[in-house]
Amino acid sequence: MTKNLKLISFAILAASLTIISCTKEKIAGLGGLPSVDFAAVPGTNPNNITLVNKSATSTIPYWRIGNSSTLIKGDSAKYSFVFAGTYKVTMFGAGHGGLDSITKSIVIAQSDNNACVNTQLGFLAGCTSKKWKLNPAGGAYKVGDAGPGAGNWWSSGAGDVPTRSCEFNDEYTFSFDANGTFVYDNKGDFFGDGYLGNNTGTCQPSSNYTATQAPWGSGTFKYNFTQNAGANSLGQLTVIGLGAHIGLQKVRNGGEVTSGPTSSITYDILSATHDPAGYDIMTLGVNIGGSGWWSFTLRSF
Repeated sequence: MTKNLKLISFAILAASLTIISCTKEKIAGLGGLPSVDFAAVPGTNPNNITLVNKSATSTIPYWRIGNSSTLIKGDSAKYSFVFAGTYKVTMFGAGHGGLDSITKSIVIAQSDNNACVNTQLGFLAGCTSKKWKLNPAGGAYKVGDAGPGAGNWWSSGAGDVPTRSCEFNDEYTFSFDANGTFVYDNKGDFFGDGYLGNNTGTCQPSSNYTATQAPWGSGTFKYNFTQNAGANSLGQLTVIGLGAHIGLQKVRNGGEVTSGPTSSITYDILSATHDPAGYDIMTLGVNIGGSGWWSFTLRSF
């Protein structure tokens, strides 16, 4: 999940990668097709791998880890594999004669226990698991267009903590594991705000969700974490699975949708601090289009 490397997106290669997947033909007049190869060299920490271009012909190498849509460019690229497992790595080589690719499997024998110590992923999930709830204070919810985390359109107050107790008791648990396990527990209730349930503006039992809304209830999902990404470079968190969400159900990337759940939502980590009282505070942001942002501040328990 964590990626200790500089990732660069190359949109101009999209068409080229399509060509690679379909055919490997010599481009007339430009010479022979490049022949690509690479080696995976472990570092002092065996979870830190350097991918080294070993091609017999001159090529410009690009690397893809697993099914990622992001490519890494360079004759060598460093990648940190947090968890034990077998990973597919593909090298694409662009040369005078056209394009070539090769895919190899890299086996990581054991998980990197140090990856949870003083890291962005460790702050989120701890070294085993970590439980979060909405911070029981004013400003737990905010929405505005004055930058990520602003509340110039609306911000919750201290009085919303008891009124919306069925939201402030929700638990969001992230496990430090290879599966990226995310568990949401709504404690059997939700706040019927407008589009939800019976539209009473009060706490209701989960049984009041409509059939379409039911996936917003408690469940076990997955998450993915991208280090150093997001508006403040503190990481991006994607919760995956129909109904997976943090904070308000309607908030998702690009807008607010009240018709029903979506299959994934990506949150930018806007701030991550440790309180001297012994808990952590984390603010997540979702861009809802243009300059509009919702943010949710969580506290660890």
